[in-house]
Amino acid sequence: MGLSIGFLLRKDKTNKKGETPVFCRISYHGKRVDFQTEIKIPMDRWLPPVVKLEKNGDQVFIKGTSEVIKSMNRLLNKMRGRILNAYTDLVNEGEEIRLQKLKAVAKGEEEKGITLMEALDRLTHRGGLRYHTKRKIKISIQNLKLFLRDEYNKEDIYLTDLLKESYKGFDIRYVDWCTTKTTIRFDGSTRLPKKHQTAIKEVRHFRQAVNIAMQLGEIKTNPLIAKFKIPKDERPKRVILTLDELKQIMEVDLSDKRGMDRIRDCFVFQCFTGLAFSDIVDLKPEHLIEQGERTWIIKERVKSSTVAKMPLLPQAKFVLDKYKDDPVCLSKGVLIPVITSGNYNTYLRMIAECVGIDKHLTSHVGRRTFATLVYNAGTDRSKLKEMTGHTNEAITEIYASLANETIAKEMDKFEGLFTD
Repeated sequence: MGLSIGFLLRKDKTNKKGETPVFCRISYHGKRVDFQTEIKIPMDRWLPPVVKLEKNGDQVFIKGTSEVIKSMNRLLNKMRGRILNAYTDLVNEGEEIRLQKLKAVAKGEEEKGITLMEALDRLTHRGGLRYHTKRKIKISIQNLKLFLRDEYNKEDIYLTDLLKESYKGFDIRYVDWCTTKTTIRFDGSTRLPKKHQTAIKEVRHFRQAVNIAMQLGEIKTNPLIAKFKIPKDERPKRVILTLDELKQIMEVDLSDKRGMDRIRDCFVFQCFTGLAFSDIVDLKPEHLIEQGERTWIIKERVKSSTVAKMPLLPQAKFVLDKYKDDPVCLSKGVLIPVITSGNYNTYLRMIAECVGIDKHLTSHVGRRTFATLVYNAGTDRSKLKEMTGHTNEAITEIYASLANETIAKEMDKFEGLFTD
């Protein structure tokens, strides 16, 4: 769908005098922007959608012969002409068609650059983002719209507006609103206050979008500079399994529960390889490399595109052998049959209850368990970084910091676990 320009009345904006404002709507490729013109008229004066033309080719939007009515029609036609001319110029120059630019031209204003919503929308279209990351950014956008409506009575703001005194402390205000206010969403549902940690993550999305705009020269400085700390009671508890707990999961009989059996095997594979769930989903035969007397898993990580490299330990190989002839694996060309992450975590909680482990198991617990146990077995951090495919040793440090005396003592059993 190409460019579309229309004018419409907003009945919900009718004032006490019975005057209804005329809005302009610009649509392009499925996106649109609405804005109010300077004109307000009684509703019975409005002609569209019937198109009537003057002798000079101008469209008649408002019926009447008075000079005031004629001047209103001229204004709407002039606005429409500005939009068409600006659109033609952008097409001829090969520039991006941005609705906010066309809106600024239509109103005869100097363009103020892109808006905060446009910057965030651009962030969602960046290459390399995973589906879940894009989904989180879109949620942040919806919450930002509510915040602008509740706190500023705005639908959107320009990035340059953030530099004004009236928007000072924008990110601090957002965190306060997000964590303390209950509001009604656009669909009528209720939005309850969120955790401080959630609000901070959403502000990081805003900051990232503004940083990109800075790099592109669309804004000079980033006004979102507040520093936030996640309260200690909201920091995620990094769960890992002890060797005894891991052995209990490996040994529990789930033969009569085929779905849980598969999830258990996949989780055990994570505990002995350190691979994330997203990396196991598309683990294929070509990721197994023979080097010397060992078989290695060498795979580019989905999340970071770094290469993870680790030896295929006997327990992990046992899992692969178990599913080498599995119909699901053969049809998809993968090594392990895996279901969706949501069901995966649900089944893990059921397995923990079945074994009697009072820990909140998720797919990432397997990765943490591998990294922590291997580190405590004496593996150098740089080598652990190579095995897990972390982008830097600072991330690996998170796993290393989990070490304690109890786990260190249990590492004496590590070799025995491999040879049992």
